[in-house]
Formats: sequence, structure tokens, C-alpha cells
Amino acid sequence: MEYEFHLQDPTSPLTAYLFEALMHAAEGAIEWRGMFAFASRSGVDSLIFDPVVQDFLGTGCLSLIVGIDSITNRTTLERLQELAAANDRLDVRVFWNHSAGLFHPKVSHFRYHDGRQSLIVGSGNLTPGGLRENYEGFSVVRAMPREAIDLTSWYRFFDEHRSDIREIDNEALERAARNVVRGGRPRARDLEPDILVPEPATISTEPEILPVPSESRVLVAQIPKAGNRWDQGHFNREVIDQFFRVTPNSAQRVYLQCQRMDGSLADQEVRPCVFSQRNKNLKIEIGAAHGVSYPAKDVPVAVFREVQVRTFHYMLLMPKDAGYQPMLRLTQKLPNLGRGLPRVLTDVATVKHAWPACPLC
Repeated sequence: MEYEFHLQDPTSPLTAYLFEALMHAAEGAIEWRGMFAFASRSGVDSLIFDPVVQDFLGTGCLSLIVGIDSITNRTTLERLQELAAANDRLDVRVFWNHSAGLFHPKVSHFRYHDGRQSLIVGSGNLTPGGLRENYEGFSVVRAMPREAIDLTSWYRFFDEHRSDIREIDNEALERAARNVVRGGRPRARDLEPDILVPEPATISTEPEILPVPSESRVLVAQIPKAGNRWDQGHFNREVIDQFFRVTPNSAQRVYLQCQRMDGSLADQEVRPCVFSQRNKNLKIEIGAAHGVSYPAKDVPVAVFREVQVRTFHYMLLMPKDAGYQPMLRLTQKLPNLGRGLPRVLTDVATVKHAWPACPLC
């Protein structure tokens, strides 16, 4: 039996995020059963659309129970309905709580072909805050094939609450629609900030803008063409190790949000760093490049601002975009990090001096 405890610390490069622990446990699993008190659409999407989970759902079964006491809103349940309808290996239920207490578990249990089991129990919900943004604690227990994890209380819960574990139906959607935190109302400590919404009760699916430290690291990088898949951004080892601080081909992820010229943020992108044995390239997918033709002349420039560990806001600048020329000049002026096309490490002050209107600053 192996036991690990992790304190999720978004300020530490050595931290293990709950999201990454779940991805590691899902690799090679045949069954995953999870309970989460709260869920948000962005948390659900980042989990289900991760390549590891997509591979898992090709052969394994994922059963989720989410609470609707608070936080989990109608948009989230509708998304879970849609995803479950598209994959018969994904089963999602809601828990109808009739007690005075809050339904508050956050636990995942995994089984493997050889009889191994993993159990992850902690404080993080199925939201960006719980999965990676907040300070959270979680434990990982791994049992070998002939070792047992006592799940008596788990099975007893299912037996005693069978009638309360229900499909997502219209009644559940209507119940979740009331889980809206009104603007101006004090936020309870249990409510995670990524899904707070203002009046009126129109649910926004835009991700929360994370607080950005006053002194952040910035990478300004020319992006190579790399054949017809230039959206698979190629980086050298020095950039991966020193800026993104992610281990290639591991459960670690890079969390990206493209920042638009008006300052708003696109949906979150959760990306692995992939090392290709065939061509020896290190790649992180850049969503803003999807469907965009590589320039006939010049080269695109990406600007990444670190928000927290392995979490970045970024802009992809094409030759005609505002800010392109001053950012290109920075890559030509500052010392290059590693080999290949120029990629430079700098800071917010330098970027703002070169491009005063930069939305990232």
C-alpha cells in the first residue's frame, strides 16, 4: 500500500495539482467512480476533454455523482448531459440531498486490469479552483493487486441513498438553475470563485480572470511553422524547463487562456507537453492558432504571461496585429533562451515599455 499527501500550492513550481493527480490515476484504469460536491462547466470540460480521459473513455467507464446543493448550475448539468449522451462509457448522476447538512465529498476511486486500486480524497471540487487554482489538500492511496481498500461506507452510501442518486432530469436542471450567487452578496468561504456570476441570472461560461501578480515572468517567442501543424507550438528544452516548468509526457499540464485585444479571455486550454520521439520536438498546443494560416512572410509571435505555476495568459500576434512589431523586436534584442527561433524570457515592465497598450499588462 502506498500513501501520498499533497498540499496543492499554486505558488510552488514543485506542487502537484489535483487535476494532474487525477490524470495520473486515470492512465491505464478500467473504471473511475467519482463524487464531487460542486462542479462548473469549465472544470468539467478541462477534465473530460483531456487526452488522458479521452483515451480512458475509449475502453474504461467513468461514473460521476455531483451535488446540486449549491454552486453546480444549470449550464454545468446541461454540459454533463450532453457529454454523457455522446459517450455511453460516461454516466453522470446528481445527488438529491434531503438532509440539513451539505453534500460535500470530493473523492475518486480507480480500478485497473491487474487488480490494483487508487483512491484520491481531498478538498478540491470539479472546478478550476478545486482542480488547480486554490490552495487545497488531497491524499492518494494506491493498493497493489492483493491489497484491499475498505470501501464499506462507499457501498453503504449507495445502498442507503439509491433513490437520491438520480439522472439529470428537468427537475434537477430547475434545481441547479437556482444556484446563482447574486452580485453584491458576501461570498461564503465554501463558494469557489470560478463560477460566481452577477445579476441577472444569465449564467456566463467565461472563465474567471485570475489575479495576476504585479511582477510576472513573460515569454516572448517566435513560433516556427513546423509543417502544416504549426498550432502544435514547438519549443526547446530550455523554454519548457525554465519558463513553462512542465515535465514532458507526464500527467502535468500547462493551463492556457488566450487574451483578446479587448482584454477578455477565451476558454481555458489544458495542454500536455508532448515530446515526440520521432522528430525529437517538444510541443504545447496553442488554441489561438487553430484554423489560422501561417504567414507567407515573417513569423507569428506568442507572448505568454505567467499567472501562477504552469498557468498562463497569452496572445498570438500575426504580422498585421497591434503589438506585433514591438514584440518581434524584443525577440531580436534580448538574449535567446536555448536553440532555434528566438524565444526570450523577460518581465511585465519590459513588455509594457515596449508595447504600452499590451492587454496582458
